[in-house]
Amino acid sequence: MRVTNKMIEGSVLGNLNSSMERMSRYQNQLSTGKQFNLPSDDPIGVAQALSLKSVLRGIDQYKKNIGDALSWMDTSDSAMGDAVDALQSARETAVRGANDTYSQKDRDIMARDIEQLLDRLISVANTSFGGRYVFAGHRTTTEPFTPVGSPITAVNYNGDIGSIEFEVQKGINVATNISGVDIFQGATDVFQTLINLRDHLLAGNTASIGADMGALDDAMEQIQNNRSIIGARINRLEATEGRLTERSLSLMKLLSEKEDVDMAEVIMSLKMEENVYRAALSSGSMVIQPSLLDFIR
Repeated sequence: MRVTNKMIEGSVLGNLNSSMERMSRYQNQLSTGKQFNLPSDDPIGVAQALSLKSVLRGIDQYKKNIGDALSWMDTSDSAMGDAVDALQSARETAVRGANDTYSQKDRDIMARDIEQLLDRLISVANTSFGGRYVFAGHRTTTEPFTPVGSPITAVNYNGDIGSIEFEVQKGINVATNISGVDIFQGATDVFQTLINLRDHLLAGNTASIGADMGALDDAMEQIQNNRSIIGARINRLEATEGRLTERSLSLMKLLSEKEDVDMAEVIMSLKMEENVYRAALSSGSMVIQPSLLDFIR
């Protein structure tokens, strides 16, 4: 086959363009830190990276759900702790009120203290997080407990017993709430216990005050039992969050292996390609000889 100058020029230029394309790709990899910028660069690698990113987005959403759930339950746990503290204070008052060494005037003062603790307990039972009431069941925008009368003779529950759940893993939901009626008005009506204690103090009925102490113990146990349920859920979610974090780190490492470039290797490849390009230019200038037309000009 007869080799013409045109064929030689085309071959040289083609090789030079290929070398320039490779240098451009290496330069893009260095500037972005990624092995590929277009799907056409590595279709299989791009598909794998997209799949990993999808899984990571799912994990991030689960971790966000867990964070919201933990904040909700931490608020509930803290509120129940405050409720127990209030009841403990009420019990200490009841112990004094049942003692015959105190006068009725003293008991009247104690009754006012109990009234303050009752107000405090209602406020605790109406605890909210992010503008939503944590003990109202599904009716999170409705204040769950409202007092009746002045002085208070009863406390009404306005919520429901609905369960608020968060998806923390695929197909796994965890309830984050306990309804206020279960906590404060279950087997023992916590509010009514304080109302009774107040009234018994005002009446000077020391025998009934002694019975109220037992009711206060039952009320504290009821709240603590529900608090332990929340605590177990918190432990479960924290463990789940830890596992998700470990998996996320593992997938991020795998994604980095798929996407990220080895800078030292790319720099070396770029330098080698630059040398190849210069050598191609030099050899091309020698191979492409002047034609007769060049001399005629």
